[in-house]
Amino acid sequence: MATKLRKFQPEYSALYIPPPLEGYFPTWDAYWQAAEKRLAKRKDGFIKIFEYLFNLKDPTIVETGTYREANNYEGDGCSTLLFDNWLNYNEGTLYSVDLNKEACDFADSETTHAYVCNSDSVDFLSTFSQPIDLLYLDSYNITDWNNDWAAASHHLKELFVARPLLKEGSLIVVDDNLIHPVSRMPKGKGRLVSEVMEALNIEPYINDYQMAWIWPG
Repeated sequence: MATKLRKFQPEYSALYIPPPLEGYFPTWDAYWQAAEKRLAKRKDGFIKIFEYLFNLKDPTIVETGTYREANNYEGDGCSTLLFDNWLNYNEGTLYSVDLNKEACDFADSETTHAYVCNSDSVDFLSTFSQPIDLLYLDSYNITDWNNDWAAASHHLKELFVARPLLKEGSLIVVDDNLIHPVSRMPKGKGRLVSEVMEALNIEPYINDYQMAWIWPG
């Protein structure tokens, strides 16, 4: 996808703007071979996420937190861009919601299939009416990893209001987590969601920088 100059750019963009993926991608595999090399700590997680998606027919994907830093696969993961490109070759629907209007305008201009919604994610999910196959939670950035309460509680709120939209087999993913090397306990956006899932005896599908669970129904 060609990248044009946009008004909305990350703060560091004056120093470095990550390059777009080069070339023409006739298939998903061709695109993925180029993209996966740049996904760093999210690579293994996205491999499992797309393995899950390929087992579904016409999935509904809902993402909180949208594409806001051009081609920043290494730092942000570019999940909106990945899902949008997956839909170049597969049936499905993508909704991406963000409170920041400039980010929404940027994401809308850079995607082909995504329905980009400018809204608070909790408000959006509380009024969404379609069953969700993949819920990707990534809306509240962590600025201090020693104080993850605001981010972790926000993502727990998102899960709570989205609960009626989940069905047996729905995949719930929370981005931006660290695992303590000794306690193996998570820290980050998914910490409280992880505690709820553990209390419900739901084993993680992914337990890494991205955390994910398959809803039992």
